[in-house]
Amino acid sequence: MELFLHLWDELDDVAGACRHVATSTALEIAAAAAPFIAAASEMLLAGAATLLLAQRHLLNFPA
Repeated sequence: MELFLHLWDELDDVAGACRHVATSTALEIAAAAAPFIAAASEMLLAGAATLLLAQRHLLNFPA
């Protein structure tokens, strides 16, 4: 029975290490991708604002 407890403990340690690696990898990827996501959203917002301002005459609805 003690063998199974040791085995279970080792499996739990391996699972904990895998969780730690997966979590830290996801955090590193998110931290590295954040500036690119911010730049892409900034470009999309700037493009949308430019299109709206360039076509202002289409937004003038008759009263």
